Amino acid sequence: MAALAEDKASYRSRGGIIQRAISAYKIARHFNVAGKDNLVKYNAEFYLTDGAILEIGSRCTIQNYAFFQLTKPNPKVYIGDDTVIGRHCMITAKNLVRIGSNVLMGAYVQVIDHNHGIAKDSLIRQQSATIDQVIIEDDVWIGAGVKILSGITIGCGAVIGANAVVTSDVPSYSIVGGVPARVIKYRI
Repeated sequence: MAALAEDKASYRSRGGIIQRAISAYKIARHFNVAGKDNLVKYNAEFYLTDGAILEIGSRCTIQNYAFFQLTKPNPKVYIGDDTVIGRHCMITAKNLVRIGSNVLMGAYVQVIDHNHGIAKDSLIRQQSATIDQVIIEDDVWIGAGVKILSGITIGCGAVIGANAVVTSDVPSYSIVGGVPARVIKYRI
C-alpha cells in the first residue's frame, strides 16, 4: 500500500523569516499572554479597547483577514493550544469568548458574545447591548460560515456543519447543522 501524501494544509505551514517576524510583532503588540510557535498572518486585524485581555496558547494559527474586536465593558478572549482561527473569521467580545485547545475553525466563522436589545418601545440603535459569553471547549471542528451567538457553550469534541447558526448549547461529541443548528448525530 502506498503511503499517503503529507498533509500540506496552509495552517500547518509556519512560513519563512518574514512571516515569523510579522507573527512576533502582532503577538507582542496585541496579546497580553502568548505561548510559543504561534502564527499570526499579516492581514489579521485586532481592535482592542483599553483593559482588553487577549491570550493565546502555543502552536496556534490565526489566518489572513481574521478580525478580533474586543470592546467595552470588560472584554476577554482566551485561545487554547493548537487552535486554528480560519480566514475571515470574526471574534467579537464585550465580555468573554473562550476557545479551547485543538479547535479548528473554518473560514468566515463569526463568534459574538453580545447582541442588541430588541424592546419595541425604543429605537434599535438606542438600545443597550445584551452581553453574555461564548465557551468553545477542546477538540471542536467548526465549519465554514458558522455563526455562534451569545450565551452558547459548545461541548468538547463537537462538530458544527458549514453555515450553521448556533443559537443553543451544543452537546459534547455531537454533530450539528442547520439554521438554527440541531443535533444530527453523535461522533462514534
